[in-house]
Amino acid sequence: MNVVTRWARKPFEDVTSGMLIFPLVVLFLLYFFDEFDTAAFGTLAPEIQKAFHLTDSRFGLVVILNISVVLLAAIPLGYWGDRLPRTKLVVAGAVLAGLFSFGTGIAVGTGLLLLMRIGNGVGVIVNDPIHRSLLSDYYKPADRPRVFGMHANAVRLGGVVGPMVAGLAAVIGGWRLAFMILIVPILIMAFVATRLKNPVRGETEDADSALAAADERPVPFGRAVRMLFAVKTLRRQYIAWMFIGAGFIPLAFELPLYFKRAFGLGPFERGAIGSLTAAAGFAGVQLASRWTAGWLAKGMGEPLKRAGWTLVAVGPGLLLLAASPSLWMAIPVAAITTFIGGMFTPAFITTQAFVSPARVRSQSYSFGLLFIVTGLWVLWLNPIFGIASISDNQGIRWGIFALFPFWVVGGLILRSGHRFVQADAMRAHEILVTTAQLRRDRENLSERSILIVRGLDVSYGPVQVLFGVDFELAEGEIVALLGTNGAGKSTLLRAISGLVPAQSGAIYFDGEDVTGLEPEDSFALGLVQVPGGRGIFPGLTVKENLDVAAWATRRPKEEVGPAIREVLDIFPSLERRYEQPAGVLSGGEQQMLTLAQAFIAKPRLLMIDELSLGLAPVVVEELLNIVRRIHDEGTSVILVEQSVNLALTIADRACFMEKGEVRFSGPTSELLHRDDILRAVFLTGTAAALENA
Repeated sequence: MNVVTRWARKPFEDVTSGMLIFPLVVLFLLYFFDEFDTAAFGTLAPEIQKAFHLTDSRFGLVVILNISVVLLAAIPLGYWGDRLPRTKLVVAGAVLAGLFSFGTGIAVGTGLLLLMRIGNGVGVIVNDPIHRSLLSDYYKPADRPRVFGMHANAVRLGGVVGPMVAGLAAVIGGWRLAFMILIVPILIMAFVATRLKNPVRGETEDADSALAAADERPVPFGRAVRMLFAVKTLRRQYIAWMFIGAGFIPLAFELPLYFKRAFGLGPFERGAIGSLTAAAGFAGVQLASRWTAGWLAKGMGEPLKRAGWTLVAVGPGLLLLAASPSLWMAIPVAAITTFIGGMFTPAFITTQAFVSPARVRSQSYSFGLLFIVTGLWVLWLNPIFGIASISDNQGIRWGIFALFPFWVVGGLILRSGHRFVQADAMRAHEILVTTAQLRRDRENLSERSILIVRGLDVSYGPVQVLFGVDFELAEGEIVALLGTNGAGKSTLLRAISGLVPAQSGAIYFDGEDVTGLEPEDSFALGLVQVPGGRGIFPGLTVKENLDVAAWATRRPKEEVGPAIREVLDIFPSLERRYEQPAGVLSGGEQQMLTLAQAFIAKPRLLMIDELSLGLAPVVVEELLNIVRRIHDEGTSVILVEQSVNLALTIADRACFMEKGEVRFSGPTSELLHRDDILRAVFLTGTAAALENA
């Protein structure tokens, strides 16, 4: 018994460099048994198609609808995978897969069959984004090629055993029996998976940084999307997935049809061929998982280059398969083509793990599946191209022939990303380290800082506006933000409040990472911006503008009336024009109304853009008194200004921005000794005054 145990453990120990093998074994076996169902459906496709009286295109549509819904489910799955304990998602996925696999065996009617396949697929889809994310955190980067190769080979091994078991079960008790027996091993493994422990995200790359970043709020979905699509390697991988999906998914169910129609093979013979080709794919994955480490030694982009070439090589293999005149030629061609395709997996997944930021890695894997769906519908099912109906109209050989260009184009696109891998991998690690460092900084500064901005980059399309901006605001402080026109002052405020996305860097407000947070969520936290120019609804009355501001605070109704009454006591001129449209107010009164709306919100941080622009000095002084009152109630204030005199009047500290960077930060008294800054601000202020004269 000990000999058998050691023999079974050795392959896993060889790839984990002495680390605990239990997670890899459990995830491997879950993937293995889930693949039984997939292999059974592929092998028994002709019998299932006949049982439900479906044409090739209709059967293909059932398969594609199933796959599309399932792969779209990968997006919310990846989202929650970066938030919830991933091991619980693994267990839930296994239970779903087992129950709905059994349901496939008892389904009556095409609609119920589709429902069962979708349910099973939602359970199985956990194996991609969640399993891979966990493995990235269980095992060291140097071991990932072999670990991912071993995990991927669970599919291949399931593809070896599954078709034979499915074919044998179909001979004994019909195609339904093949699905009904799968529930037992899958549920057993689901129970075993409850023993898995959740690793810290990124701990195998930088344990200290991962632990420091572990308590951070999960990255908001919008920011996660921007983070992922800012990675050049991932952008090319995702585009390549469109073509790979259009070539791979149809092949999975057309291949059994090919062997039945071209050579008249029954379910057992097709199962045997399916096992043989899966074994060839298994060998390809095993070989590539060993070679990938050597490819990495040549450069981090080398594995992706090789992965691209393997996909390109699959294309000619499909041409040979479609043209094979005999079974004895078709079998080795199918096996060799599958072997080559198998070599793609370890290199591709390893690269994706390297370039994906650790805190959004589950979503990185899930987005790839979204592009597979897109490719299926846009490139294969699109009636303009008519590729999906080729096997019905021209024969199954032409149906396989038509898949050739997808593999070649997808491989070439994938290969083109190799030159970005090194930089993208370094950036992914820097994001983790920066997040951890900002966490430490914030803990050190938490007693005095309500706002911390670090390394903020912002662009409008191809034009970058902010370059690595660092900014800090103490609790209860007023800071004047000065600068020339186009320096990036307003953009900085908009980025802090979530109105424009940050390309890189981080923004922390009151101890929380708010980078990429939606504006309404930032507002709910107490972060309020008064925009430059009009910050009102001119078509609404003064009363309605204040009602909107009160509604936005989500306060109880009983608190709204007193809040508005307090505002009208502070702004008596607004009370006199309470029922008049806001658009007829003077410029000063409109600015008062804007400040009144902010006052109702009781902000923790108030950001005011160009308070004095175009207003008479007496009006400006009145507005400044209001700002002081808001500040006296505990609100921190950032005031964008072009008037140095005004900055000296209200703020103790000033920051000067020029060309998207902070050039000066310090006490306002020091501004009097900085002729360069005073000259720039004075000239800008003079120009603005002339424009508004």
